[in-house]
Amino acid sequence: MNDAVTVGSGREYRLDPFVLPARGSAASATFVISHDGAVVNRPASGDLPAMNVTLPLSAYRGVAVRMEAIGDNGDVRAFIELLHADPALTLALAESNAPEALAADWQAWGRTLKLPLLVVGQDGSVAEPLAGRGVADARPKPRRHHSYFAQRRPRFLTRRKTGVSSNVERISGREIIARN
Repeated sequence: MNDAVTVGSGREYRLDPFVLPARGSAASATFVISHDGAVVNRPASGDLPAMNVTLPLSAYRGVAVRMEAIGDNGDVRAFIELLHADPALTLALAESNAPEALAADWQAWGRTLKLPLLVVGQDGSVAEPLAGRGVADARPKPRRHHSYFAQRRPRFLTRRKTGVSSNVERISGREIIARN
């Protein structure tokens, strides 16, 4: 089981991207993230009923990093989140006062969950920093167009002639078996 520090306690919070399923809690909800998806459990509170939501990883936009200024002295608090269009379903993966310590985790979560890496700006805008550079693409691009090559013979067969089948002579009759 993954022991994580609760969010907002002023201490470091980190779920290990290499140990799945990862269990965490944030904003009065507990969640479990696996290779298949995420399960979010919210207890009943006030007028809201208890909620248990199972989401595939494809429902999430990506793994986002967000930074907030702390005070006026230039300190920054960094957050890594599994970003969903509904803010109630966005899951906190890590939190630290040292953003450089979270850079490796941000990339590891993206690779582990096979989701794009995102950056959330101060104004709330979401951008994909590595888009169009080929770094975040999981699938390699095809090297050749196969339509031309599928219609021709391989090079080592171009010197060989194709054979023509002719009528094969058959011998029929009784079989003679020699017995002692």
